[in-house]
Amino acid sequence: MTRDQIQAKSLERIKKMNLFMIIGYAAIIIAAVLGITLFAVNRYNKVIKNKVGSMTSSLNSQLIINLDSYLKRMETVGTLAYAVDNAYSYNAADPSNDEYEAINTEKQISDDLMSICLMENFVDYGLVYSNNHTVGKVSNGTTALFGDNLYTDLSAMITRSRSRDGWYTGYNNDYERIYYVKQFNDNTLFVISFYTAELDRVFENPDNLDSMTVRLTDSSYKTIYSSDKAELGSIIPTEILNEIQGLDSAVVSDSDNLSTVGVSSGGWYVISSIPTKIILKEAVDTRSFMYGAGIIAALIAIAAGTLFIRRAADPVSTITAGLSDEISEDGFEGVLSNRYFRDKNDNVIKNAGNDMYALIMTDVDDFMNIVNGLGREAADAQLLRLVTIIREVFPNYETLGRLSEDSFAILIKAETSDPEVFHTEVVNRCVDLCDTYAQKERKPTMGLINITTSVGAAIYPEGGLTYQELYDKAANSLRSSKKTGKGKFTIL
Repeated sequence: MTRDQIQAKSLERIKKMNLFMIIGYAAIIIAAVLGITLFAVNRYNKVIKNKVGSMTSSLNSQLIINLDSYLKRMETVGTLAYAVDNAYSYNAADPSNDEYEAINTEKQISDDLMSICLMENFVDYGLVYSNNHTVGKVSNGTTALFGDNLYTDLSAMITRSRSRDGWYTGYNNDYERIYYVKQFNDNTLFVISFYTAELDRVFENPDNLDSMTVRLTDSSYKTIYSSDKAELGSIIPTEILNEIQGLDSAVVSDSDNLSTVGVSSGGWYVISSIPTKIILKEAVDTRSFMYGAGIIAALIAIAAGTLFIRRAADPVSTITAGLSDEISEDGFEGVLSNRYFRDKNDNVIKNAGNDMYALIMTDVDDFMNIVNGLGREAADAQLLRLVTIIREVFPNYETLGRLSEDSFAILIKAETSDPEVFHTEVVNRCVDLCDTYAQKERKPTMGLINITTSVGAAIYPEGGLTYQELYDKAANSLRSSKKTGKGKFTIL
């Protein structure tokens, strides 16, 4: 049985399995759509989280930049105090100061400081001397908060040794003010403070993230500022603290919140968090839509597949036949490759019975000389010419195959029961093939090039009882033709 017959038998079995194919197809479609939908839903949830995480991370970074810029501007405004006449040189703690001159000097310094203070909404903008005396705007709230430790405890807020200044809040658990302290000279401190509520302008949320809570905390995670005013001065919520504690820059997510943390240049944490249920609210609606769309798509695919399977006579064989043709052909349409030629002929000879067959082999003589003399394109044209002549000389052949680059073979069936008549017919056609193909081509550098084909043949059953025996006998005949001068025919 040939490969084609095996294939045909297999396809017949497939035709009888329409119902099974429909059920299998439906199961595959449902599984595929369900799998893809579940994957898409989970992927969509992750994408939404990542997108919001990226957005909050970018926003958090921008908020840190805004905070650092705001504090830097406050520091810059503070340096203007150095430009005030007598501010740097005057020492209110000096006991040798003349009382009248001291009053006038302090009034002049205070007025100049107040004019600068009006540039921003400061709570405090003034000088504190080592004897706790103040000049400029130092609020009663600050004086009451620090008491007799005003100079000493403000000095303790200087954390940057290089610039001799620092930012601080939370003194005596008071988080309503943020203080900036700078060592003005050896006996004087310069202090600025503003209410933490002023940070609303720094930590303003975009409208599309109005559900996000922004917090500014100190190193112990106590809230300096929060968009939820009730949290001021308290430790941030435990569920958020557990996720971000010890991290300087990260985006973390759990079942309750998606949180982003970053550190400002002053060592304070900016923490933005948004509830997970808010993030996935849109995803829940989208998920329902995707499930519905998946079910509809599955039903449409099943209906279309069922209709296709029922109405198509043999879809699998149509595809397979096309593939079979492409694989079996060797360079020329309808010319079988060596393997397919051998398989088909082997089956034909096995079932020949009393029929007679002839296997004819033909080979272009000195093919490489043609390639070298006329070029590959011209040589290929000669092969096509040989195939064309074979079809003209043997119009009713059983099979036509290509054995090698320049050799072909034909199997023909006798139309007569007389061996001598068939033998004569084979000889005449083979001679006709040699004569028709022979021609001469002139090449300036090589002169005339003879283009001929040698032919060898063997007849079943006298030349062999199997295809292989017939093949060997025809091959020997072809070799004899070439040895005796080429462009000739031999039959053994």
